[in-house]
Amino acid sequence: MTRKPIKLQWDDLEDAFSNQNPELVYYLDLVTGYVVLEGEGEEDDFDDEDPPAIPAQQTVPHDSTRIYVVPPDDTLKLDWIKRFVGEVDDLDGEVRDKLNAALAEEDSVPAVNDVLRQYPEGRDRWYLYRSDRKHELIESWIAEHGIGTVDPPPWK
Repeated sequence: MTRKPIKLQWDDLEDAFSNQNPELVYYLDLVTGYVVLEGEGEEDDFDDEDPPAIPAQQTVPHDSTRIYVVPPDDTLKLDWIKRFVGEVDDLDGEVRDKLNAALAEEDSVPAVNDVLRQYPEGRDRWYLYRSDRKHELIESWIAEHGIGTVDPPPWK
């Protein structure tokens, strides 16, 4: 089914792709363009031991008017960090060395976060890099699902 372009709530979509709480599930409403938190206002209905299930397949059934937003997982984030360390030329050598050492640790996500907390300039550079990767991810997700938008993303 071909859908007409929608006016996306870009900031809300970006927030949904930044979600780090596995118990929160966001979806994009293909009619309104709004990003909605599933179960919003229904917190008592959720059992703490059973967070809402996120569909494995991210396709739109013919009768569906929403698509679940699945934020990047730790594996993708680590890939981004590795690329950041390898690609960013203006990264301080000490920060680069410490990030490489953190990436070599068994539980590398907290180790990388610790390094970034110690070096504000490296952290700021990482946030810019990560933001660009997230924007690319959002744009490819929109294209993959054939979502037409009225307005281009604000970062363009």
